[in-house]
Amino acid sequence: MPGPRSFRPGVALAAVVLLGGCKIIDQTTFGAKPVAPAPDFVAEALKPGSKLPLMTIRFDGTPFNYDAQLKSVLEMAQTRRPDAKYRVVTVVPASGDPDKDSRAIENGRYDVRRLEDAMTNDGVAGDDIRTSARTEKGVTAREIRIYVE
Repeated sequence: MPGPRSFRPGVALAAVVLLGGCKIIDQTTFGAKPVAPAPDFVAEALKPGSKLPLMTIRFDGTPFNYDAQLKSVLEMAQTRRPDAKYRVVTVVPASGDPDKDSRAIENGRYDVRRLEDAMTNDGVAGDDIRTSARTEKGVTAREIRIYVE
């Protein structure tokens, strides 16, 4: 009778036969395909003529301190395009009533001023910031979008 550490050829042969056709199980085993990483949003937003905002701030009642994120995004943009000019656009839901839309835009003036101040504190020259406002269908809450020109 073999001892506990002796080699058992039958067990080894069975292991080779059973494992010979096995493959490593990973995400592709069940049909999932790896997803390519998203393109660098800053690089996309910095392309000439891009319609992609560098940053969007939604005012939907959710508390959000955007200062650190704004600083980071502006640093990346200024590193890649030191001559960048910025367009800060207030976007409000289109109600169909011009007076109501104007009031919604006016209600966001404080936030636009605060954002402009934060941008200048982060090193953007005041002359490099333009502001505008518009209504947009499909928007459910006021937003401020920062575009690079």
